[in-house]
Amino acid sequence: MIQSYLELAHTHAALLALSLPFMGAALAAVIGHARIGWIVAVVASVAATVAAGDHWARALSGGAIPFIVHEGLSLDADGLGAFAQGVIASATAVAACCGLAFYRGDERAASAFSPSLLLTLSGGWSGAVLASDFTTLFGFVEVAWLSSVGLTALSTGRSRGAINGALRMAALGGVAAALFLLGMALAERALGSATIATIAGQRIVAPTMAAAGLTLMLAALACKAGLAPMNAWTAATYGKANAFATLAVGGIGAGGALFALTRIATAGLAAPAIGAGIGLGLSVLGVASAVFGSMQAIGAGNIWRLAAYSAAAQMGCVVLAVALGSQAGLEAALIQTIAVSASVYALVGGAALSGIDARMTSLDGLGRRAPFAGIVMTAGALSLMGAPLTLSFLGRWRLVEAALGIGWWWAAAAAIVLSLAGSYYGGRVIERIYFRHATQSLTEAAS
Repeated sequence: MIQSYLELAHTHAALLALSLPFMGAALAAVIGHARIGWIVAVVASVAATVAAGDHWARALSGGAIPFIVHEGLSLDADGLGAFAQGVIASATAVAACCGLAFYRGDERAASAFSPSLLLTLSGGWSGAVLASDFTTLFGFVEVAWLSSVGLTALSTGRSRGAINGALRMAALGGVAAALFLLGMALAERALGSATIATIAGQRIVAPTMAAAGLTLMLAALACKAGLAPMNAWTAATYGKANAFATLAVGGIGAGGALFALTRIATAGLAAPAIGAGIGLGLSVLGVASAVFGSMQAIGAGNIWRLAAYSAAAQMGCVVLAVALGSQAGLEAALIQTIAVSASVYALVGGAALSGIDARMTSLDGLGRRAPFAGIVMTAGALSLMGAPLTLSFLGRWRLVEAALGIGWWWAAAAAIVLSLAGSYYGGRVIERIYFRHATQSLTEAAS
């Protein structure tokens, strides 16, 4: 009997990986106890990671990936969705395993509800990357976004300014939702179908309307990922929310939004009638995000905001890679998306767990006071710089190769310039950690 249950779980691994976070979220919310809730979150996220890994391994080996749901929510488990679901589940498991360590003092009360919101956020983005039509995608994106707003609002134990961040997220998220709905209506009207996978094969009678609709949906997802210059909510959210909320929103939410954006963009780029226009729009957005994000990161005086702005710069590389419309470009985008989440985890997690506050001056001498935290943050800074042996370096190298392969010399140059900018603000972090004397002790910073 156990064998039959395992076979059933193996057959429906993608659906299991999607359902477990929501079931865990409901259980944690009903229990309402901090420690038990985090145990539930760990078990649910780790089990979801195992199921998603099994699904991705089957996709990688060329095995058949069945259509998950035929009625109700429309879900389709393709290779890109399987990969994205695995990354989201893994990031959630890491956050859940060390989640309780981020809550101190006044924030303990919020920790009872945070596991449920974390799992809901994860399940929402997991469903978004598996959605096969626009309506299902919109529903899952909004569930994930509202969970992010809730996590931010619960961060008031550290700073009342977190409420401002939550309100900005709610307001700008509402605008993005309206843009998505408008774009969805235009796209469905022009394409005659809401199914994402069939965009390339549709006979598009109104290419301009279809391109406008897809562009609006992509802009909405770009806003929720935090791409510059549509990242007005990130400064208040990253700078005022507690470390765990920042980790969830920046490490899981941004990655999920990028995967969802990539899913729609690749489908639109494959359509001959609208692919060129979408590629041009994405390339402009990618370069703009890289430039504005880098400029904001260079002037950042707050570790959390540095993480937000540097992530926007890296996400610009992701969008630029997607705009290439090639397999090599897609590979570069996927690698760089993982690098974005990893750098946020390293910078925010390392700073928070070491007990320092968000000011850049708190990093002074951290390598001597907290060696492990210094190593973790150094790894994040090296990723921002695109240093060799990091995922960011691999992603940018693949981007340069893909851009040169189709003659986009300017895109390759943009990736190189971004690495130079990253060397400045990433190097500034390393310089403070190892080459400056401490101005305060960890006890003073934590108090």
